[in-house]
Amino acid sequence: MTKVKPNAFTSTPHMAPLPILLSVSAVAIELSVSTKTVWRLIWRGALPSCRVGRLVRIRAVDLEQFVASGTGS
Repeated sequence: MTKVKPNAFTSTPHMAPLPILLSVSAVAIELSVSTKTVWRLIWRGALPSCRVGRLVRIRAVDLEQFVASGTGS
């Protein structure tokens, strides 16, 4: 019988949950706007985003805060 070595995922049972990341297209659908509008919000700094390699993603939490604030600037 072989013994399994613990790794970073099995040795930390109380790991923080990863944030949900949305694509620009998914955010556009959620907001009922075009992807161009979402890009403008990102470029203006009104909607925070992050890069995952070459991809741009928006955290679901940041989208919720943006909608709750009710501002686009």
